[in-house]
Amino acid sequence: MIIFNRKFKPSWLMLSITLLAVTLFALLGLWQFERAEFKQTIQQKYESRLASEYVPFGMTENWPDIEYQKVILQGELDTMRTLLLDNQLYKGQAGYHVISPFRLSTGGVILVNRGWVGAGTSRQDLPAIQIPVNLDRVLGIVTIPDGNIFRLGSVMLHENWPQVIPFIDFSALQAEFDNKLMPVIIWLGAEQQGAYVRDWQPVWLKPEKSRAYAWQWFAFAAIALILFFVLNLRKLHD
Repeated sequence: MIIFNRKFKPSWLMLSITLLAVTLFALLGLWQFERAEFKQTIQQKYESRLASEYVPFGMTENWPDIEYQKVILQGELDTMRTLLLDNQLYKGQAGYHVISPFRLSTGGVILVNRGWVGAGTSRQDLPAIQIPVNLDRVLGIVTIPDGNIFRLGSVMLHENWPQVIPFIDFSALQAEFDNKLMPVIIWLGAEQQGAYVRDWQPVWLKPEKSRAYAWQWFAFAAIALILFFVLNLRKLHD
């Protein structure tokens, strides 16, 4: 093929590499668009339910139907066995999520995430746990942790409280709470008095971020095609 007094004659190796790169970049871009749509759906569900009223929490096995529902818990907050969820960032600062179990008056135990607190100067310098004003009533938002996320390490409890854990493992925590632990976590509502930072987000990255990443991958695919044509043009006298 002759283009502007230059001959275009790519090798099969260069053609194969380019096709592979373009296909990979395009698939990654489409995947990011799918992630953006998924996050948008979650965000809309969260915002619509956040505008609703608080309702009494009822024991049910149909957990997905109550995700992000604003609920009222009646029972007793256990401040003696608090968990500190490690590796939680807030505005670039490392810290923990303070999680306390709540024993429902109707039976069962639910973990309540009371918010973020900054870490100390060392791993041994744990934050002091504040005792909330209301111990028998909690206002919060129901969340259902994703059990399909791959995690490193394991949750192992010891005798001293509070305890630092790398992630929430309901199976590992069941024995400590008489096998009554429910597979949900309550984000403490903004209306509830508390000493910790509560900036709840249903998705880690906004849908706009995923869309921006998608366009970046498509740009890489376009650059790969441009380089393919440019690098394979040769002068006719060559």
